[in-house]
Amino acid sequence: MDPSIRTAKLYWDSRTKSMDFDYSNYPSGTITAAITELEDRSYTFEVINYDAAQNASLASEITSSPFGESWLVSHAERSIKFAEMDGNDAVITLGKPTDEITETMFRYETVDGKTVEKVFLATEDIVRLPNAKKWKYLDYQSSFCPAEGIDTVWISNWSKSPYPIATKVDNSATVTVTTNQIRDNFKPELILDGIKDNLNSSWYSSNNASYRSIFPKILVIDTKLIGDNALTFNHFVFYENSNPDGRYIRTFNIYVGDSKFNPDDTTLMTFGEPVYTGFLTQLSDVQDVFLTTAKRGRYIAIVFRNSYNTSGFINLWEFEAYGYVASNAN
Repeated sequence: MDPSIRTAKLYWDSRTKSMDFDYSNYPSGTITAAITELEDRSYTFEVINYDAAQNASLASEITSSPFGESWLVSHAERSIKFAEMDGNDAVITLGKPTDEITETMFRYETVDGKTVEKVFLATEDIVRLPNAKKWKYLDYQSSFCPAEGIDTVWISNWSKSPYPIATKVDNSATVTVTTNQIRDNFKPELILDGIKDNLNSSWYSSNNASYRSIFPKILVIDTKLIGDNALTFNHFVFYENSNPDGRYIRTFNIYVGDSKFNPDDTTLMTFGEPVYTGFLTQLSDVQDVFLTTAKRGRYIAIVFRNSYNTSGFINLWEFEAYGYVASNAN
């Protein structure tokens, strides 16, 4: 910097506003200033330097635009795909961020009643919230910064997760299946044993020529009550054979209700309306099912309509059902 320069003046808003600086207060020769109360529009900033005799330099200028609430209106908050307990932590799976999201902050309740905030970078798609309390909603908000921006701006309002933190049905649940649809020791309760990658820990439908091609084949899960409450379900996961040739499940329905389904009622007359109708592909051994509207009920029925296997086999290695007690959520 020219040693003859003593002071500087910063102008903006057509020189109706200004700030004064004395370089003696900035030994490094670099000045950083915060300009507040700017509107969301373009501004031209001018800097003029002065020597001891108040001779002025030519103005140096730059045009820039601040960004705030009106800029944020056109920017979508990051989405939450699902939030589920894993041990003592909540695991949150997030949707893909926009290019201008920099961070996302979560506010949640812990098991000891504390309210905790944790911030994660936009590059993190799966995050963990330690000691989170199950069946509670999460609050979250993201910060944004345009490509040419210097600082970030946070959305002022908190968003609420679409569902509370869910828990997985464990092996205390009981599983029954349509009569004559168990092959050897491949029992239906094995779909809830937590072993996802072992054929010997799966349910296999009958290989008896008299029964194997009969459809529908129906699994019924009694998830049990938690106190007097049934879970409200929003997410299911199917695990099949790691070998694509062993993935047989094709078209199926899922039912959820408070009355026990009869796995031998192949007419489905007493089942009501399914909460989900769809199919699995043979492209992956792990496939998710998300309900558009969460459904409360003690009992889950999976009705297999047909099979990719020409003999009619169905083989399910593991099944996960995630839900929450709606009366505990807030």
